[in-house]
Amino acid sequence: MKTFITAAILSATIMAAPVMAMGIDTSNLTRTLTFPTPISEPVTQDQVKPGK
Repeated sequence: MKTFITAAILSATIMAAPVMAMGIDTSNLTRTLTFPTPISEPVTQDQVKPGK
């Protein structure tokens, strides 16, 4: 009896796998990442003072 149940479950799984694989919508599994545009800061000579 265990062999029959095991065989039935395995055959049902193998037959249903392609149907389940086609029915999954994967468009919302990962989020679309958006990054803000970097703001350029003005650079002057007064900001950098190397130590002497």
